[in-house]
Amino acid sequence: MAGGNISPRQKMINMMYLVLTAMLALNVSAEILKAFHMVEVSMDKAGVNIDEKNRNTLKSIEAYNQKNPGDSLGNVIYKKSVEASKIADEASRYVTELKDFLIQQAEGRKDENPDGELTKADNIELHANYLIQKDGGANGEALKNKINETREKLIALVPLDKRGLVKSDLNTETEKGSVQTWQSEVFEHTPLAAVVALLSKTVNDIKNTESQVLDILKAGLTDDIVIVENFEAKVIPNNGTYITLGSEYSADIFLAASTRQEADIKVGGATVRVENGVGKYTVNPSREGEIEYSGVITTKRSNGKIETYPFKSSYTALKPLAVISATKMNVVYIGLENPISVSVPGYSANQVQVSASAGGTLSKDAQAGTYLLKVNGTQKEIEITASVKDPKGSVKKMGIQKYRVRPIPKPTPMLGSIEQSGPVPAGVLKSATFVFTTLKDFAFEGIKFTPTEYYIVYQPKKGDGRAEKGNGAALTPAIKAMLSNVRSGDRITLAQIKAVGPAGPVIIPTSLSLVVN
Repeated sequence: MAGGNISPRQKMINMMYLVLTAMLALNVSAEILKAFHMVEVSMDKAGVNIDEKNRNTLKSIEAYNQKNPGDSLGNVIYKKSVEASKIADEASRYVTELKDFLIQQAEGRKDENPDGELTKADNIELHANYLIQKDGGANGEALKNKINETREKLIALVPLDKRGLVKSDLNTETEKGSVQTWQSEVFEHTPLAAVVALLSKTVNDIKNTESQVLDILKAGLTDDIVIVENFEAKVIPNNGTYITLGSEYSADIFLAASTRQEADIKVGGATVRVENGVGKYTVNPSREGEIEYSGVITTKRSNGKIETYPFKSSYTALKPLAVISATKMNVVYIGLENPISVSVPGYSANQVQVSASAGGTLSKDAQAGTYLLKVNGTQKEIEITASVKDPKGSVKKMGIQKYRVRPIPKPTPMLGSIEQSGPVPAGVLKSATFVFTTLKDFAFEGIKFTPTEYYIVYQPKKGDGRAEKGNGAALTPAIKAMLSNVRSGDRITLAQIKAVGPAGPVIIPTSLSLVVN
């Protein structure tokens, strides 16, 4: 783009657009990508706790079955619990292997640290190509089918009248009215760091669904006993250990190996609501950083002895995060519909509210999370604000991004096929029939400028010169006749050019100065 017989000024313009194009990759900041990594780590840690709970529940069912081999219902429940574990393990392994494959294809993690940040966390194409484009989207369809199949298989293990109790997050439904596939909504235009975090969440959703199924199966046992005597207090966060300020931290607190054990649970001296032996602890953090909390579970054993089990845990509160980016470059242009994509991690597109400051008008694009921003040029900067409405109906601001407002670059004048000043063959000049005003090397495609007025000055090598005014793109008969008489050494100048573009009339400062050879 910067080579060939072009002027130094044009080379400078071309280089400027190369730099601006390269800046497209910077739309998602390193801070946002790091936040996605922290969410992934949090999900993986929470998954370990869920795994342990599920193992203990399965052991308890197995112990009951061994103690009561003649209980036919117990035998059925045990076989179903083993099958539930098998289904969940196979599905978790499938999703984990897909996650590891995508990470490997994107050059792994930094410093080969198994828990480190991704080397190409901002990549938005690798996973989209693999899950949406390759083999007609077969890989993405397979993942979608695996999620739905796992949910249906696990719920089918529960008695028919209890299936409504399973509240599974394993679903691939698209937003109401969306024409996109689930794969496109989830994986298209999304950085790899967010996709990896989402796959970690999917693994946890599988384990959580398994946990609900095992709890319902265990509740069907006829002997209300405690098999495991080695109790331990456990805390399982429901939404990870990294949350944004203004959001709610939620955790389940219980005695491991017994969901039937009646217990009194306190955190910081305050009593926690208990449902089916599980404490439902919630709190809204008021500061950033790691927040530790501790408490105690008090329970009465079958022999009447009162025992206490202390516990402690922590979570990390983060500032609210919103991903707001101009999908063309880091500036917006007067007169154009500038695509702006907005997303807030943890919230769906229909929960996000987007607004523009004075001088800007936003309208929704066809794709969820994408907007078209028009600016009128009265402001040098435009602010885009993203807010969300939580389940309680309150609206909170999640992020603000500023963008510089710039006019559309001036187009390049052309006389016929001639676009550079300098020597030109007489035949090329004589064949010209139109004046063009073309915008070259611009990030937006299809931007048109229509010439409305210009002058063509003819200065023969010998004799007096003359000038002809043109209106519109087509050359007038007088101008064509003038160009048909050019000879070697004559000069032709296209100057004082006016045109109309997307933002209205413009005066083009450059001109064409040609010498007939």
